[in-house]
Parts: sequence; C-alpha cells; structure tokens
Amino acid sequence: MPRPRKFHEATAVRAARDVFRRRGYAATSLTDLSEATGLGKGSIYNTFGDKETIYRRAFHDYCQESIATSDAIFADADSGIETAFGYVRQIIDETVADAEHMGCMIAKATTERVPESPAVLEEAGRTLGHMQDLLRVSVIRGQAAGQVDSSLDSAQLSLLMLCITRGIEALGKADYTTDDLRGIESIIRQLIDGYTPTPAAE
Repeated sequence: MPRPRKFHEATAVRAARDVFRRRGYAATSLTDLSEATGLGKGSIYNTFGDKETIYRRAFHDYCQESIATSDAIFADADSGIETAFGYVRQIIDETVADAEHMGCMIAKATTERVPESPAVLEEAGRTLGHMQDLLRVSVIRGQAAGQVDSSLDSAQLSLLMLCITRGIEALGKADYTTDDLRGIESIIRQLIDGYTPTPAAE
C-alpha cells in the first residue's frame, strides 16, 4: 500500500508557480522549488517528474485561475462595454497589488519558453484567446446598446483592449506609479471612437 502524502499537492503547485513567476523558468533551480514547496528534490521528482513537468502544472494552474477570474468579471456582460472596462480595471488593481512585481506568467512564458515548449505556447494562446472572446462579446453588446460606434471592428477593438491589459502588467513590472496605471482606463474611454457612457439611472 502506498504511503499517504504528507502535503497538499495543489499548495505545492501554487508555491512553485510563484517561484517561476518571480524568477522565470531558466533561473529557477530544483533547490528553489524545494525551498518554496518544502519538498525534498526526490519528492519533487516522485510527485511531479522533472522541472519542465512541474512548470507546465504551475502554468496550467495560472491560466485556469486567470480564466476563472475573467469569467467572473464578464458574467454580467449585459452592461456592455462597461464590463470590458471593469476587466481593464481588474487588471490595473491586480498590477497595483503586485508588490513583488511578479507580473503576468503568460507574458513571461511566451517570451522565455518559445520555442522550447510548444505546449506552453499553445495554452497561452488559448487563454489569451478566451479573454479576447469575452472582451469581444462586451464590445458587441456595447455597440448594440449604442455605447460604441457600430462601424468599429469588434474583433480588432477587443484585441486592442487585450493588448492594453498586457501592457499594463508590463508597466507594473517597470514600477510605473499607481496614478499612471489608473489613468489608463480613462484614456481608453477617450480613444474609443463613438464611446458613450450609459446614463446613470435616476
């Protein structure tokens, strides 16, 4: 009979994820992972396999959490374009709260792990594509509500908003001020041609 594990596997994956976010894949050693997870190197191999395998587990965990967070924000997509702005605001809030400047694991993965890990690139693409789809639905509903010029390409506008959120996270790592980051939302509103805020209910 196998011995019961004396640790919570999901907790170990989360600890490894934080190390990879701070240091990147190449700069993270098995010693780093051992110290972060509290597991011996042998236990890491027995549980997860090699460094690449635990990285993929950690990256998958990060992507799934990002999708779940985004889905929760867009659950109220009936508010049209305002939902998309809420998503931008959430990214700003998360970036401001990231005191360690760990940044986005997806951005770090796509710059560091390509072409060594096509599976990571594929998951990153799926995750970003999911977020763009959510933004596009919000844009389309905003156009239907008269908040945004209906002649604008919803796919391109949603891609632009996705690019801006990725840029916000990069600026956070570069230690831009909170005021700089929070001002981005109002600038986006001004840049969207035909943007009309929904009148407040009386």
